[in-house]
Amino acid sequence: MIKLLLPLIALLVRILGRTIRWEKRYDFDLDRGKIYAIWHGNALGIALFGMDRGIYTLVSRSRDGDIAAYLLESLGYRVIRGSTEEGRTEKGGRSGIIKLVKVIKGGGNVAITVDGPKGPAFKVKEGVIFLAQKTSAVILPAFAEFNRYIKLNSWDSLIIPLPFTKGRVLVGKPIKVESKDSTVQKVMELEEELLRISSLEKRGQPVLERVQN
Repeated sequence: MIKLLLPLIALLVRILGRTIRWEKRYDFDLDRGKIYAIWHGNALGIALFGMDRGIYTLVSRSRDGDIAAYLLESLGYRVIRGSTEEGRTEKGGRSGIIKLVKVIKGGGNVAITVDGPKGPAFKVKEGVIFLAQKTSAVILPAFAEFNRYIKLNSWDSLIIPLPFTKGRVLVGKPIKVESKDSTVQKVMELEEELLRISSLEKRGQPVLERVQN
């Protein structure tokens, strides 16, 4: 039933994206070979911000991944199926990493949910660091926030912006990973930066209005 409704859902998601009033616009055209690191629960917000920019993204080989891949492609993303869990052949880990390396070295930009596909939420996995080491690409932590949104009671606390809300994208400190760097330390550095830009309370800003489901 969901698959039958996907074309309609994709259209509604695109319309939703067009109604959002973004306060700031990030110029994707200036980026080449960058890795955008985002939380899984913030993926929809970021996806609506970056529509039709030809950004590559990695989607797991699963039933949920089939749905996500369809929706992302309908929003103008280029989808690679696989996982950042290097070495897990059944997940497409190795093939996914190899394809991402080629994309980045060719100047393409890649968006990765660093705590996906199944969590734990807000815990960065090593795959994004491995990818940055292999390509010398800069990691840009990113977070989309909205004045009005629904927060689902899911493992990733998925945020769904409401129509005509104001939105803004925060980009954190760029993170460079050298071959000699400790993977564990870089995971912690990226995690801390993502938590910093995604925490309204820690930034001393008022908590945005939440419409609970």
